[in-house]
Amino acid sequence: MAEAPSAAEGVAVVELRYELGQPDWSDALRARARAQGVRGRLRGLLAPLLFAGVAWVIADSALAAGCAFVGCLIGLAARTGVLAVRQAKAGATMGPWAVTVSDSDDAVCFMGAHMATRRGWQSLGGYVETAAGFVLLSPAPYLLVVHYLPKRALGRDDTERLRAVLDSHLPRRAARPPQH
Repeated sequence: MAEAPSAAEGVAVVELRYELGQPDWSDALRARARAQGVRGRLRGLLAPLLFAGVAWVIADSALAAGCAFVGCLIGLAARTGVLAVRQAKAGATMGPWAVTVSDSDDAVCFMGAHMATRRGWQSLGGYVETAAGFVLLSPAPYLLVVHYLPKRALGRDDTERLRAVLDSHLPRRAARPPQH
């Protein structure tokens, strides 16, 4: 699955082949939320609070405002699961991925059955490591995950090598410590 570092060029290269499912996207979205921290969570409460305020003004009832707020909180709690299912369904049509992470300027190359793209290190804002994978984040705090690299597609040495390549180019965002 993984290629040894290129000794001729002195460039570390790690290859992964996998398909992403709903559990992968759930893990990625939860890691992104943890990386955003308290500020991101408070930003997420802004819409329910505004909605509850409007409900209070329109209905002239604290009960209506409370119900609106609780309903929005339930919706926010279900949001991660709903987004994960949608991402998995959209990705299922693309088939398996072949991803190459390189120490070079090309950084991360994604190859699918119907699409190929490259992301340079400058287009990534950091990464979060979870027990199940590596989450590549966008530099913009409001955007979703750029991509998810599951550890199941790596051997133990490959995991260490991928972590070293990511550490040399991207800041590691806060999340729970990885479990080896």
